[in-house]
Amino acid sequence: MEITGSTVTLQPGMYILRHPTGNKAALSIARAPGTAATQGTMELLSTAGTHGSVLRDGADCIVLHISEAPVTLLVSAFLENKDSPVPALRIDQIALERASVPPLRRAPGAVLSTPAGPGAAAIAISPQGMTLIGHVERNGDVMAAPGAVLGDPDSLLRLEGFQVMWPDRPHGVDLAYSIAVEGGGVLPMVKSGKFCGTRNEARRIIEVSFALIGPAASQWRLEGTAYFSGGYQAPVHSAVPLSGPSGLEHLTAITLHARPGQAAASERNPWLESATTRVFKATAAQAGQVQSADRAEELAS
Repeated sequence: MEITGSTVTLQPGMYILRHPTGNKAALSIARAPGTAATQGTMELLSTAGTHGSVLRDGADCIVLHISEAPVTLLVSAFLENKDSPVPALRIDQIALERASVPPLRRAPGAVLSTPAGPGAAAIAISPQGMTLIGHVERNGDVMAAPGAVLGDPDSLLRLEGFQVMWPDRPHGVDLAYSIAVEGGGVLPMVKSGKFCGTRNEARRIIEVSFALIGPAASQWRLEGTAYFSGGYQAPVHSAVPLSGPSGLEHLTAITLHARPGQAAASERNPWLESATTRVFKATAAQAGQVQSADRAEELAS
């Protein structure tokens, strides 16, 4: 028997962990030692066949509640031999309603957004198109109007987190996005309007993914550019992970917009693969590292 393991870091929230269909290898779920930043509280409820931690087939699942801080999980696959395919842990995040807040005053035609994080101030954004709000090293929270660049491609300042506001997004389509941070693995994918990343933690984003999701996603094209340290840049394509050539360059800036039109044949529509699922894979040679085989997911609103 061969055993291969990888880690995945989950932010506070509710998750459903499931075994993929079509693979007989069992998956063991345990808490990894992690770091001082991943010492959140973890509570779980599982089906009888899991014995609290082992997923053997599609009938098994674990409901996981993470609070107070992120938690790093160790996912171990028990293979018949070294040539057996590695199963992909499926992670579904359960969207929960936020507590109500007092109404915000806004100027006519503007939309107010309150970025995540203590002390973050409300920012007025355009009612049309994609407005980007991000946290830039040394500069704090900044905003880029539709079509503008968030961050500075010519500097080495880290873009440590961002959210995409899309007030006039069409019915049947949404934007999902996720990042990988150095030493922290891949963060769960979120939808437009949600913050993804960190603030004031000096964490480097080394990979970013964007995807148009929903039943009408194929009628839209996603365009833009991700800029990385060292002067590298990568054009945005739906459901394609973007990074620098070595995978160690950090994100410094992004541009993003969606246009009506048929998606390229080479671009996957994650909606056709799964409405709610992000797929997580790892190989024995990559033990201890997170590899996302399909980072696109649709979180229930």
